[in-house]
Amino acid sequence: ESAAGAGGQNVNKVNTKADIRLKIQDQDWIPDQVKAQLARRERNRVNKDGELVVASTKHRTQKKNLEDALGKVQRMLDDAVTSLLPIEANPVKEKKIKKKLRQANEKRLDGKKKHSMKKKERRRKDW
Repeated sequence: ESAAGAGGQNVNKVNTKADIRLKIQDQDWIPDQVKAQLARRERNRVNKDGELVVASTKHRTQKKNLEDALGKVQRMLDDAVTSLLPIEANPVKEKKIKKKLRQANEKRLDGKKKHSMKKKERRRKDW
C-alpha cells in the first residue's frame, strides 16, 4: 500500500508506519475510572479485543512515528484523566454568567413589552 505524505520514490519501498496496541483492561497501572473513561472517549479506536489501536505515519522514520504514536497515547490518557477531574467553581466567572443571563432576560422582557405596546396601540379606537 502506498503511504501519503513526504518521501518521494522512497515512500512505496519503506514501511515506516508505527502501530501501537494497548490492551486497556490488562494495564494495572491505569486506574479503573481512567480505563473506563479512555474506552468511552476513544471507542472508535478500541477493537473488539479491547485493544486501543494508535497508528502514526506522519514522519519518514519509524522511530519518529513510534514517538508520535506514544505521544498520542499519552495525550489520550491525560485527556481522560483531565475529563474526570471536577470543574472548580470560579466566582468571577459565575458572576459574569449570571449578569449576562439577567441582561438577556431583561432584553427579552423589554422586547415583549414593546411588542405588546405596538399591538395595544393598534387596538385604540380614537384614531
